[in-house]
Amino acid sequence: MSTAFAHVLAGIAWTPQIRGILAVLVGVVVLMGSIYLLLMTNLASRLGFLIALAAFFGWMTIHGLTWWLYPPGNGPAGRIPAWELKEIVYGDVSQARTGEVHDLDSSNLPDPADLKEMTPEELEQLSEQESGDLNEWTLLPEGEASRGEAQTAVDAYLLEGNVAGLSTPDTYVYRYAFETGGKPERESDGVWDRVSNRITNTLRITNPPHFAVVQFQRAVPVEPVAGEAPPTPEPQPGSQVITAVLERDIGQRRVPAALLTVGSASMLGLLCAMLHKRDQRVAEHRAAPLPETTGSG
Repeated sequence: MSTAFAHVLAGIAWTPQIRGILAVLVGVVVLMGSIYLLLMTNLASRLGFLIALAAFFGWMTIHGLTWWLYPPGNGPAGRIPAWELKEIVYGDVSQARTGEVHDLDSSNLPDPADLKEMTPEELEQLSEQESGDLNEWTLLPEGEASRGEAQTAVDAYLLEGNVAGLSTPDTYVYRYAFETGGKPERESDGVWDRVSNRITNTLRITNPPHFAVVQFQRAVPVEPVAGEAPPTPEPQPGSQVITAVLERDIGQRRVPAALLTVGSASMLGLLCAMLHKRDQRVAEHRAAPLPETTGSG
């Protein structure tokens, strides 16, 4: 019997999942069980159980509300926002299934190498000058966070071998990146614009579609030299421009915390209503007149 018990303990110590489950169960039994034991000995089992359960759901409501407002890394979190690749267009973007891309024309833009040397003010001025060809699309510089996230999504798609011949980072070169749509940004850094933009975006029920376009070309094959850094990929002259169309998925990061908050608050309200009804019944019984007693002759 002792040998079998030792084998069980050894299995528990070796398996992290079993050890974690047992740790949670022991914590629940010791912490919640001790509170319920104290309430039961002072208030009886049924009333003590209702109060302990109401306290637990009140505690969960507070935590759920905190996680809902400030979704942490260790709390319940759903799908985070990310770019999702919708389609790959070879050549003319007017052949794309996404209608918002049809009027995008990047043929008059400077070479991508020249864009790297421009300041943010010069890039903004260039976007305003080319607004007719870009058709409300915004040119994204290389340091822009949205461009980096979009290119990461495209990299993941290409590295899976979905486009023939473009399965490694040195086989393609990025050219331009654009975005359009999404929630409107503030027009200035003024206090009124900050407040009004935050309020209107918060109260917006639906999120406007948010698209991004990333264009790239095949790179010139280069043999790496031993002992030297790999050369910077260069686009093949006359190679076809490939366009990746992406749409922003806003995710469901706060949904689990919201469901936890609503569910816990509902249970808390139900338990409080049950306790209130019980208190009313007890008050009625205490206020009722005592039955008359008839003395024996």
